[in-house]
Amino acid sequence: MLDLAGLISMCQRLKGPSPEMDSAIETYFSDWEQLWASYIRHKKTGEIVHGQHRAPPPYTASLDAAVTLAAQVLPGWQWGNHPFGNCRRAYVVENDPFRLVPVVADHSFAAIALVLATLRARQLEERGIPRHRHLKALSRIQ
Repeated sequence: MLDLAGLISMCQRLKGPSPEMDSAIETYFSDWEQLWASYIRHKKTGEIVHGQHRAPPPYTASLDAAVTLAAQVLPGWQWGNHPFGNCRRAYVVENDPFRLVPVVADHSFAAIALVLATLRARQLEERGIPRHRHLKALSRIQ
């Protein structure tokens, strides 16, 4: 299983939508893991149930799915997406007066740009970067 840095690296190399990337994102953020043919286990409680993983949402192909990912992974954050040169620029920004610097990503596919910005912002959150160091940390991640 990839860690968050691995997901970001994989996303940066994408040329277009990727079901493999969608599956890797779902595996990273899901509370359930596949055990064997028809059983899954909850990662936190250890509960094992009969069932199978559903197909992951098309995060890298659908802007709607990418927005859903951003809302789930970064609750309370705002997002945006607009043309930038010959690609799309996406950003996510925390709704916080002390952290107004957006996390930005560019890609030729809008959904991939938003997924990449979301993963980068989540990495900042997991690292616990203090708000006044946010801008410096962004330059190291990008």
